[in-house]
Amino acid sequence: MTVQLLTGSEALNRINSLDFQSRWLKLYNECSWATAFQHPDFVTAWYGLYCLNFLPVIVFAESDHRSFSGILTLALYADGKKLTVAGAQQAEYQGWIQVKDRGEIFIVKAVQKIRTLFPHADIHLRYLPPGMPLDGLKQLDGHANICSLRTHARPLMKIDAGAMERQRNKKNYRQNYNRLKRIGEVRFERILSHDDFIRVFDDLCFQYDFRQAAHFWNTPFISDPAKKKFYLALYKKGLLHVSILRVDKQVAASHIGLLTQGRAVHLSITTYNPELALHSPGNLLLAMLGLTMSQEGVPVLDLTPGGDKYKEHFATEYDVVSELTIYCDSRRRFRKELFASLVRFAKKTLQKSGCRAVDFSAAVRRLQCVRLHGLVSVAAMLRMRFSARTCSLRYVRARSESLGCEMSIGKNNLHDVCRFDSGGSSVRYCDFLRGVMKRLERSHCLYSYTQNATLLIYCWVKFSVESLPLQQSALLAAPQVRRIILFDFYVHPVLNGNELVPGFVTQILRDLEGSGCAEEIYYEGVLNSGLRAAFDECGFVDIADSPCGSV
Repeated sequence: MTVQLLTGSEALNRINSLDFQSRWLKLYNECSWATAFQHPDFVTAWYGLYCLNFLPVIVFAESDHRSFSGILTLALYADGKKLTVAGAQQAEYQGWIQVKDRGEIFIVKAVQKIRTLFPHADIHLRYLPPGMPLDGLKQLDGHANICSLRTHARPLMKIDAGAMERQRNKKNYRQNYNRLKRIGEVRFERILSHDDFIRVFDDLCFQYDFRQAAHFWNTPFISDPAKKKFYLALYKKGLLHVSILRVDKQVAASHIGLLTQGRAVHLSITTYNPELALHSPGNLLLAMLGLTMSQEGVPVLDLTPGGDKYKEHFATEYDVVSELTIYCDSRRRFRKELFASLVRFAKKTLQKSGCRAVDFSAAVRRLQCVRLHGLVSVAAMLRMRFSARTCSLRYVRARSESLGCEMSIGKNNLHDVCRFDSGGSSVRYCDFLRGVMKRLERSHCLYSYTQNATLLIYCWVKFSVESLPLQQSALLAAPQVRRIILFDFYVHPVLNGNELVPGFVTQILRDLEGSGCAEEIYYEGVLNSGLRAAFDECGFVDIADSPCGSV
């Protein structure tokens, strides 16, 4: 077995040759643990888009018959201190592929070759799929004590047509499905053409970025311009399994997974419309996806490691994947492993206390920009304290018809939400998105107005029969009356005065009245004097001054 190592343009030229790819594909098909993330099409597509950020490094072994007996495709970070596999964080499963062991351990020879060129770089592989031969690591580790191997539980959903049908007949599934059906026609669709994928892909990217920003302070597609091109390339190569759940024309939920032909679909990108979150469209999609996979002959939906609750709900069994780090020396291993242990301990402690690790990270980021954010916060609090007060107003339908200002306002428009300018508020951008997602998931409604790609005005609306600005006896006397409460009214500081506010509020009132759902309308919250005057102009009065105020 002859082992070779190539880097940079030389590596790219070699792996892009037809002869190399045909031999590579043959080894891939023979390797029992290979996944889509080691497929030649996945690796070459990633190298082609990300080679400016990483140095390509490939190690391969040839047998006497010119066929490959092992391949490991790597990428060196710009600082030269870490090697990962081609795909980096976008490769869910990492590692090498090889023929069955014939007495020579490919990974040992590959690492020895890497060490000659990159003596100070650690090699990190996460996650190694089950079935990979790891015995050779003992020989590699020897007395140097440089290898670290950790295991992780991986949830799997074995595809069985009967089980999938039973899943769909469960009470909560039927209830959620029927609720969505009352909103519109519910359709599950497999995206089977590249043109159809292009048509829906922008919406899926947007939903995914919105959810990631709200929950994890991250926007994968916005912050990485190459990511969208990468997934389009993967679809064209037949490596993606894409499905969506529609309610009428809107996408309620979606899944984009990597496909290892004949073996598994790997959960990758999941999205959902937060406006429909109460009806669990993501869970409905996965249940329908399972039935479709049984018809397509795909045996496993790989839910991937991660510990998410919805994965536990769908998992039928678990297996084990590994995380391997090969350090450049024992001292580096001691320092890194100690730090990693402290991080894991901190995360577990936070979880036990009910705090997410991502929330802690967000708090640290706030401290890092305390000068800017602190000034904005203090200014906002001072304005609130000296120019605003809490109001309880009731709409008496006296003057709204006379306000003829027509404005194009949005209703639960996520694109408007993403135009929020944190520079005009004490709330940071991702905190705002997270708040929006939580409120939409509670079926609150957001009205918005944007101009020049900036969110200038918004107001929240909720339906309630509790915590109303009325006496408790009124609730008991007429519990059947549906009440609507406007709250959390925001105007961007760039608007000099409040000349647009009466027209905006009027549009909200007309929409609520036009829908036939408004019995009584209130505003509850903080308003400065200018906004209060605008609400008065639209027909709102103090509860105490309302004809029903003393009921």
